[in-house]
Amino acid sequence: MDAFISVNSGLSHDLVMELTVYDENPDGLSAGAFGWLTEGVGKSAIGGELSRLQQGLRVSVNGFSRARDSMPMRGNSGLWGSVSVAPQGTFDVLYNPYVQDVLPWLMNRLTEKPESADVEIGEFSAGGEISNSVIRLSVSFDEELPNYVKLSYLIDEAVLVNSDTAQTERSRLLAAVEWACSRYNVVFGHFSYAHSGGRTEVERYLRGPARVPSHNTPNWRERLRGYSWLTVVSGDIVHSLGGIDVLRNSGAFSSISVLPNDSLLLQATPWFHEYRDERVEAVHHALRTTLVEGEFRRPAPAPGQPSTHMVLFDA
Repeated sequence: MDAFISVNSGLSHDLVMELTVYDENPDGLSAGAFGWLTEGVGKSAIGGELSRLQQGLRVSVNGFSRARDSMPMRGNSGLWGSVSVAPQGTFDVLYNPYVQDVLPWLMNRLTEKPESADVEIGEFSAGGEISNSVIRLSVSFDEELPNYVKLSYLIDEAVLVNSDTAQTERSRLLAAVEWACSRYNVVFGHFSYAHSGGRTEVERYLRGPARVPSHNTPNWRERLRGYSWLTVVSGDIVHSLGGIDVLRNSGAFSSISVLPNDSLLLQATPWFHEYRDERVEAVHHALRTTLVEGEFRRPAPAPGQPSTHMVLFDA
């Protein structure tokens, strides 16, 4: 294994794997969202986290208005779990403990196509207080995109590049992603820093409509919203690129998985910390003819911003 990159925890940023699921059946979208927040969570819980969740917590039929009301303030054992839902058209966020009894409530809320819904599972600090999340999965709906739901897996960059945690955290991520890709009609996927509005690394640095995810999402048959360490490309995109053999022969990917819907899950390097410099250039070169087009703008220097290493400005 190559040397891991040292990331100062104070400068670490969230990374997100976002999978775009297309389904003309609204019930299918809700079911997919529910599956991601239940079975998908289970797939990522490779350390037995679900069996260690605190049970016996009260579930609110309307949802608690404060996160702290849905979780114990102190815990001497086990893990804490929380589910939150943000309904469309409001600033409200509703919370409940992530326990078996909450699942009917969660399913009902997802049939209403909320703006977002999230599940977090975490540890208690040494003092018994709510502490860092171990698992974070979310779903999002957009009223402008009635045939889509986006499934997201969030992870701290530090744990994915730290030699003590990288293997476990990569396994969690890939277990959830591969499960969803094998089960749902995933037509696009990207792995980026967590940007406003779910933008890819490419979209973040574009001007005008080309930088808006809701503008680009319906064009998954013709254009890629971006490229990354992990990228899902549709069968139509694969065809326009010349087929799977062309991608295999490009040398840009360490792994290519064919999905049931003929999309491909492309992995650029075995480890995320290896996705730098010439590896990024190779992925860009392999996919460049299908990328969303627009004018790039270089980021203004600012402290504390995520790295720009996952996108090329002088392609």
